[in-house]
Amino acid sequence: MLTFFHFFKAYRCFKFMKFLVRMLCSCPVTTTLIVGVIGYFIYKKVFRVPTIRPKPEAYKKDFKKDVVYLYQFKRTRKCPNLSPFCMKVEVFCRAYQIPYEICDDKRRWSRNGALPFIELNGEHIADSDLIEMRLRKHFNVPSLPPLQEAQSVAITRLADAHLFNILIRYKIRGDEFYMILMKIVKVPNFLYPIVLPLIRGVFGRKVYKKSTMAIGNFEDHELEEVLHRDLKSIQDTLGDQKFLFGDKVTAADASVFGHLASVIYPFRCQINDVLEKDFPKLLEYLERIRQEIYPNDFTI
Repeated sequence: MLTFFHFFKAYRCFKFMKFLVRMLCSCPVTTTLIVGVIGYFIYKKVFRVPTIRPKPEAYKKDFKKDVVYLYQFKRTRKCPNLSPFCMKVEVFCRAYQIPYEICDDKRRWSRNGALPFIELNGEHIADSDLIEMRLRKHFNVPSLPPLQEAQSVAITRLADAHLFNILIRYKIRGDEFYMILMKIVKVPNFLYPIVLPLIRGVFGRKVYKKSTMAIGNFEDHELEEVLHRDLKSIQDTLGDQKFLFGDKVTAADASVFGHLASVIYPFRCQINDVLEKDFPKLLEYLERIRQEIYPNDFTI
């Protein structure tokens, strides 16, 4: 649906096009070519309806039936994955005993240009939420009682959409995060002094911008306040239970663990201080999940 904003953008482009035509030439043929090129540019930027890429063919040609092939970033030494969404999917598979294999030997991307994604019986499935829903249906994963299921979805959304965008700002403040990234992509050690400032400048700025677009910009004390509110909501939901909804790890635990574990285990940052000082129950909760799901995959 076209809006006033679209027409305003088109009008501005049209005015610029007229100015360009006057400046460049008075030749009819050249003018027609210029108008055509600029018109195509306007169409692509203003009027073309966004579309999603088609699903690619399966990378795994010799797949086993009902085995989940999880495409994710490479393991790190102190934490299964630096990506909370990759860890979220793996925790879900382990919690519900879904057979899976890690695929991280080659750089593959989902149709959305991101990780994780899975292949199941030759089908490409991207986005951690869609992956969870598809796995639930295919492997008959039981749902919680209706009220708890609604709370589980709410906690998952809080973690994936809000807490994630808070935690990423703490992640990118120090050099440790970028050092791990460089190890993952195998940057030679002698290039670290050159690559580090570049990756901080390019990647760090891009991540920060996306975060501010998602939840807004904050001063440090404001960011800490909204962080405390998110963590308190999770801790209040936990109460005195072993996990968020009882004695078993569920989808909400997978999401919360993925986001917090990918910050506090790979390297120490301000989040560790906040949890130790104000949310020790959450630290104990994270340790219970670690022992339950990853008894042999951490070297803390």
